[in-house]
This record gives sequence, C-alpha cells and structure tokens, in this order.
Amino acid sequence: MDEVVYMPLLSKGPAIILSLLLTLAASSTAINAQSLPESPEQLEQLEQLELRLKQLEPREPVTIMYSPEEAEAAAHQPTDTISISGVIKEGIRIPYFIIKNDPLYQRPVYEKHWHSTYSGGRWSYMPTRIQYALHRLFTTYDIGLSSQYDFQQNVGIQFPLFQNKTDLDLYIIAFQTEITAVYTKGNQVVVTGTPKHAGVQVATIKTGDLHPSDLKKALRIQLSTPQGDELDYSYIGYAQPDFWSQQLQKLKGREQ
Repeated sequence: MDEVVYMPLLSKGPAIILSLLLTLAASSTAINAQSLPESPEQLEQLEQLELRLKQLEPREPVTIMYSPEEAEAAAHQPTDTISISGVIKEGIRIPYFIIKNDPLYQRPVYEKHWHSTYSGGRWSYMPTRIQYALHRLFTTYDIGLSSQYDFQQNVGIQFPLFQNKTDLDLYIIAFQTEITAVYTKGNQVVVTGTPKHAGVQVATIKTGDLHPSDLKKALRIQLSTPQGDELDYSYIGYAQPDFWSQQLQKLKGREQ
C-alpha cells in the first residue's frame, strides 16, 4: 500500500510533497493547541507534576550502582584492613551506649513523608529510597542540623542528638539486630549483634575511643554476628572528639 500511495506523489514533483507537509504541520499544530492547558490552574498542575517527576527519578534511563555519597566514601575506604574476626580477636573492645531501643519496631515499606507531595519531594527520590532500603546499618555524626534532619527522615526513625563539645559521638543505627559488642582496630569498627526479625537500636560510641591508623581514609564500620559473619557495612570519615570546639574557634576567628 505504501508504494501505491506515495510513489505517484513523488513522481509529481516537490509541489505536492510540500503541500502535504504543510497540511501535516497544520494538523500537528491544531492537536498541540488542543492539548495545551486551558487555564492558569491547569498550567500550574502540569508544572507541579513535572516537578514531582523530577523528584522521583533520574532525567534519563540509567543504571545506578552507588549513590554519589556511597561512591565518594568508597573512594576513601581504608586499604590496610583485616577480617572481621581479626578485629574481634586483635582489636580493642570499646564501650557503647544504647540511646534508642525498640525491639518490636517493624521497618515500613514506605513512609508517608517520602511521597513527592511532602515537603517538595525532599525525600522522594527513588534511588535514595532504594539505597536506604538495601542497608540495615547506618552511621552519622551530630555535626549539622540540616543534614541530621535529612538523615533521620531518610532512615525513618527519630533519636536524640548530643552536641558534646569535647567528646564527639558517632551514632550507629542498626535495624533487626541486637547489638552485643563494639571492637575497633585501625580504621575499622566492628559492631557485633544478634540478627532479629524486627527491632531497631541506636548506639553511640566516642570518637575519642577510636584511633585510626590513617586519618585521610574513611572508617569502615561493619555489622556482623558474634562469629564474624558480616551483615552490613558503612563508610564514614573520622571526626575528632573536639570537632565542635574547633568549629567554635573557627567562628571566633572569622568574627575577629
């Protein structure tokens, strides 16, 4: 059918082809005009939908193996590491403090504040949601209100924060695990625990109890069974115990 319809048109020269193209263009314009919003309210709705879509997924179809934060942390991971069982046997056992313990906690599949209509879609980006869902161990410091607000919303639980000016805390959040001990050696921290079907614990350790062998490298935090079987891991840079005191000194220096 294509040959019967179009070949005679080609034989009659460019005039008919041009006329046909103009007709098609006019039809397309009419269709596009009909699809345009008829009111400012419709235009605003379309803009909101476009913004929500941007908050949900990447601009182009792409495979993402690691988030930018994970990729940056992994680039600074320590190289002189040993096995988990080695850290347990050769490392130092350090104190930890449980500041939140909910053994009946059920980790939700989805939280309402992750929706794209909540707070401008601040926590709705799907790669971020998948990244957090892949882990049961999370680590953070209390060194920024905005970052801590985002962290707690992403993790999905709230816990108290302590801005200790001379003895900084490292927060360890463990889902579905009952923490039993914490060991450290070099740039490694091993948190042992018993796997559970439910529950969440938030523990703190003092950064003053850690003695990294390389301050330029990240700390490797590993969650494992007492027997040394890894359950999850996290990388985080080392922050000095007097982090807040240093920040206050820097602030005073700028003001002078």
